[in-house]
This record gives sequence, C-alpha cells and structure tokens, in this order.
Amino acid sequence: MVPSAPTPSTRLVRAAAAERAELDRHRERLLSTRASLRTELEAIEASLRDLDERDALLDRLAGPARPAAVIEGEERSPTVGGTTVTGGPSGAARLRGPAIRRAAVEVLLAHPDRPQALHYRAWFDALVAAGYEVAGKDPLAVFLTQLGRSPVVRRGTQSGVYELDRGAPRRLRDTLDDLHAELRGIAATPSPTADLTTLRGRRAALTAQITQVEKALEEAEAVLGPPAGTVAATG
Repeated sequence: MVPSAPTPSTRLVRAAAAERAELDRHRERLLSTRASLRTELEAIEASLRDLDERDALLDRLAGPARPAAVIEGEERSPTVGGTTVTGGPSGAARLRGPAIRRAAVEVLLAHPDRPQALHYRAWFDALVAAGYEVAGKDPLAVFLTQLGRSPVVRRGTQSGVYELDRGAPRRLRDTLDDLHAELRGIAATPSPTADLTTLRGRRAALTAQITQVEKALEEAEAVLGPPAGTVAATG
C-alpha cells in the first residue's frame, strides 16, 4: 500500500497564499508600468510626427534650412508640391522631412511603368531623376527613413522592396473608428472593481493613437485621395 502524500502544514499554506498575493501585486505593478511605457512611447512617436510637421511648416514659411557648406549665391526654387524648397548646386529641388515621402509617392504614381513596388534605391533614383534632391548628410538613408514613415507605403515581400498601399486610407479610417469606439467605452462609468490607474493609462494611450492615426489618414488621403465610396460632407 502506497502511503498518501502528507497534508501541507497550515504554515506552508499561509506562506503560499502570501507569496501568491505578493506575485499578484507585483504583476499589477508590471502591467501598470507597461501601460505607462506604451503611453510614453506613443507620445514620443506623436512628438516626432509633430516635429516633422513643424519642419514642413517652417519650410513653407521660410524655406528649408541651408546646410553649412551650401554654395554661396545659390538661388531659391519656387514652391514644389506645396513645399518651398531650395535649389541645390545641380538645380534640383531640395526636400526635407515629410515633403520627401509625399514627393516619393507622387513620383511613383507618375512613373510611366506604373509600378506598385520598387527597391528603395531604385525609388530614390526615380525621385532624383524627377528633379528632386534629398537634404541631409546621407540622402539615401534620409529617404529610406521617410519612406518607412509614410502611411501609404509598406515593406514588400523582398528585401529592400517597398510597395504602395492603396488600401491605407480605408484601413486607417476603420482603425480610427475602432479607436473612437474603444475610447467611448472607457469613458463610460467604470465598474467598482476597475483599476482607475490602468484606465487612465489606456485612455491616454488611445488619445495618442487617435491623434497619430488622424495625422496618418490626413497624409494618406492627401496623396491617394479618400477611400472609394466616401462621400464628402456638404454644407
């Protein structure tokens, strides 16, 4: 006859319960910290986009900042695609910030071969061939960074290849609707057991996401137009 396992002592049961309670408290602290870090990261991303927009605004108001080694006597080019640029030594229109990715999409849309995807080097060459110049110490790297930030461009299936995402405006609108719906749900009266700290963190994260998606949608519709079937509001 096999003897049964000994019954855990009362002291062991109490110690295990206390350990579990401490683990639960630690888990809650970690979840709260994770929510805060996500909110902070989303706020940083939103701030970076704001900086890009302020750069573009300054470009329109005063023209892009000239590099330290700019050739003396360089003439300013007229406004290109709604963005004031300066003429480089070759006479190309110099672009900075968001103007780079907007011009890149316009160049792809106007390409005679109508490609839906290009290797980023070929895309950069097409931009240069169209009369543009990317400002920066490493123009190709700057171009690639801006290409990756475009809401209507995504990575292709092959390394280094990027493709136009024509469904971006519709997807961004759907995402925006979902975010607003979730925010409305959080704004409703919370249950008595709700963690208010977690709710505040999620609400702040949703607000930051909504701002980010709204800006991406604005840019996507500016270059690709509104989704098919969207009816503009009339007064």
